Amino acid sequence: MKKFFLASLFILAAPAAASGHSELGLEKRQPDTAMNVTSVVLGQEVTSISAEGDMEGYGKVYATYHLTYDPQRTSGTVDGQGRGFTADGFASGRFQGFWQLVDGVVVMRNVVKITDDTMNLDVIRFNPLSRDLIVQAYILK
Repeated sequence: MKKFFLASLFILAAPAAASGHSELGLEKRQPDTAMNVTSVVLGQEVTSISAEGDMEGYGKVYATYHLTYDPQRTSGTVDGQGRGFTADGFASGRFQGFWQLVDGVVVMRNVVKITDDTMNLDVIRFNPLSRDLIVQAYILK
């Protein structure tokens, strides 16, 4: 099932890599969100990036991205989870996708399944030099 899901994601993410997301007809779920990187844990097989921020619709959000490497160590898979907390409750999301290093920036493209039964295509750009991490969320469902 995981391989099928990742293959399906690749079908979605490959055109997104080749063209703008607006050209795919995807609508933004919310404004782009800057997150504060709280931790980067480097590993031989997996690197984990944790971040927090205020995200429209989800409140105070905490997320962790686990990146695995291809043989060249310039791309690979990513998976992780996020939690958002508001005065009305919380939301939880799981995601899987692919990442690649583009001009020194880690670009992740993830399909996110959220507990309210919505789905996003998240495009995350993390600049390790400046520690900037920007989340762009597009509506899939």
